[in-house]
Amino acid sequence: MVFNAQEMIVPPSPALRGVVNHYWLCLNNSSPAYVAVPDGAIDIAFRVDRTSIDSWVYGTTTARVDIPLDQQCHYFGIRFRPGQSRHFIQASAYELTNTYEATQGLLKFSLERFTEAVLMGNIVQHFNRVLEAYVAQLSPRLQPIDHAIRLIEAARGAVPIGEAAEIFGQSHRQFERVFLETVGMPAKTFARIMRFQHTAQRLASSGELSLAHIAAELNYSDQSHMSHDFKRLAGLSPRQFFQTHVAFLQDPDRERVLN
Repeated sequence: MVFNAQEMIVPPSPALRGVVNHYWLCLNNSSPAYVAVPDGAIDIAFRVDRTSIDSWVYGTTTARVDIPLDQQCHYFGIRFRPGQSRHFIQASAYELTNTYEATQGLLKFSLERFTEAVLMGNIVQHFNRVLEAYVAQLSPRLQPIDHAIRLIEAARGAVPIGEAAEIFGQSHRQFERVFLETVGMPAKTFARIMRFQHTAQRLASSGELSLAHIAAELNYSDQSHMSHDFKRLAGLSPRQFFQTHVAFLQDPDRERVLN
């Protein structure tokens, strides 16, 4: 996802790093919209103003979405690692793909005392405590689908889906069904998004490299293939992305999973 200069990214506590990617916080927002591009993750987002607090679950996207924002409000969010929202949200990831829903009735943990945390300014500490207690009680364990997700992430999306299905250990049809429910999209789409995210990182950090070099490094068939995928997911070409110096939200330690 794209973020503006006002947004702060805060890592979760060590106990949550297998399931929570990070928290994000935007104070006194002045941007008219948030540009969301696919990253395979699901967020819980909170909007806070002087009179109310609203919250939604945002599913993963498969194309760029411009989300309207209210100005002079505070925004706070929890971003889960791909596939890990299942521990915290009632709906399957697939039910939420390319849409959002109010949190009422969707969360498996309580938002009690959230208002107090907002007023005291310790939102991250509050959610670390709440989610740590919940995870300790839940004791989530790695499932075969988590190993498949990890393989695709570690390979930066450049892996035959058949290899991920083999790690899953059941039929290919069963693998695709569980992957869709857990991540919100087919494994092939998720792999394409992982490769796109790494492409964006390379474009942002390696200004001296040619597009052809980056395409070869990330195992695209050629530069045209990379540009086509990038434009379909980001809504702009790699060259336009580089020229506008857009920063993409991505945890550099993406390969960590549940122990």
